[in-house]
Amino acid sequence: MHFLLNQNTTPTELGAINPNTTILQWLRNNNLVGSKEGCASGDCGACTAVIAELVVQDKKQVIEYKSINTCIALAYSLVGKHLVTIEGLIEGKVLHPVQQAMVDESGSQCGFCTPGFVMSLFALYHNETKVNLTKINDALSGNLCRCTGYKPIIAAAFSAFNEKPKKPSDYYTQNRSKIKQALIRLNDHQKASLSYTNNGNTVRYDAPTSLQELDQVLNKNPAAKIIAAGTDLSLEITQSLKEFSHIVNVTSVKELQAIRDGHSELEIGSAVTYQDASASLFNYWPGLEAFLHRFASLPIKNWATIGGNIANASPIGDMPPVLIALEAELKLRKNSNVRLVKLEDFFVSYKKTILKKGEFIESIVIPKPTSKEQLITHKISKRYEDDISAVCMAIKIILSGDQPSSVRIALGGMSEIPQRAHQLEKALIQHWNQENLTQHAYKALKKEFSPFNDVRASAEYRLKVSANLVKKSILMMKGENVADLAEMTQTSSYLEV
Repeated sequence: MHFLLNQNTTPTELGAINPNTTILQWLRNNNLVGSKEGCASGDCGACTAVIAELVVQDKKQVIEYKSINTCIALAYSLVGKHLVTIEGLIEGKVLHPVQQAMVDESGSQCGFCTPGFVMSLFALYHNETKVNLTKINDALSGNLCRCTGYKPIIAAAFSAFNEKPKKPSDYYTQNRSKIKQALIRLNDHQKASLSYTNNGNTVRYDAPTSLQELDQVLNKNPAAKIIAAGTDLSLEITQSLKEFSHIVNVTSVKELQAIRDGHSELEIGSAVTYQDASASLFNYWPGLEAFLHRFASLPIKNWATIGGNIANASPIGDMPPVLIALEAELKLRKNSNVRLVKLEDFFVSYKKTILKKGEFIESIVIPKPTSKEQLITHKISKRYEDDISAVCMAIKIILSGDQPSSVRIALGGMSEIPQRAHQLEKALIQHWNQENLTQHAYKALKKEFSPFNDVRASAEYRLKVSANLVKKSILMMKGENVADLAEMTQTSSYLEV
């Protein structure tokens, strides 16, 4: 169970560890303490490190750098990858350019959050040739600072890129070929299966690399906990202090990482991350780009999978309402048996689905849009990004002239499951041009939904804001000048560099 660590192309052994161990725990247990635990839930960014892995771009195998939250990623998911932490940036006594820029621009005060910011900037430094404020804000999303403020950190990002042509290449650029060859050798032996025993308790871990291997593991162990990225499931380990007795990690299953762009449908493997799926999604539904800015921070999108967001059956998962509105179906697999089910029929009750023991989500199948189809999405949350929705709404509408001929609406945060709003769809068609549409929408919602009260919103707020989102959606479809808070619009005196 090996991976590459920092400036070392000799593989590092993870050692005999509990499969429930997070990357952050492993780092700190091995005296790599630059990464901090601030929240243990992927919210603050103090634990941010960078994963480098081999990907295929334009038919060439290249190294891609991704910032991730190490507090909610399992250590065994490092196998076959390259982990870069804050300790791996300095070369001798020379700071990395992004570190030096943080010093020059006074981007650090107490320093607790600084390693996370630096690692996010390091990933940006390797992934982009030039930046603007939007790219910087996206790269730094999920990193919180309480004392410095963000202006000097943003200035450090611009400074690092301004100085980039004048600086010698860093270790990772100079040794790219050597790192690539080391990763190729590591991935020749990627399959993992082991047991860990401590105080009489045994924990098993499997990381199959093909559907056939996954089927074999689940046939023998149908009750095993299937995990992809674990950005939600890991919270049960870090927050609820649970320990899973058998973990099956599916992120190395090649078939589950595929995206198939067919004639009439887009099929996305369940282990595809949001960031990897984004280009295909934006190609057919451009409006989703603004929505995914609200969805989560970049480190979460770099790691989280679409299949995981569905399988965890959370009532406040943001992607299921969108996919329900788009009439998505799921391919569910058990051995060689595959069944196709509508996503809206997948959820049964809170955290319960129609999955049978040993069955898993193979892919998500989304019909491609027609020329007359429009999709509008809304996310209401207290923080702009990286926050749980009070309400998530997706509306797909087909117009015939200036009247709707078909409407599909799905909501998250309004019941114990992501749910289709049948009554609201009828109300929207019947009262499309009426001034009192909002009132009719409210009545339809109250008839079909019984929202809950929690720290994010009251039940009444959820009903009223959802009714108003319907009216807002219609105004947007009609071309009215309505502010859409999901849009990432920023003005600044900073120039693109």
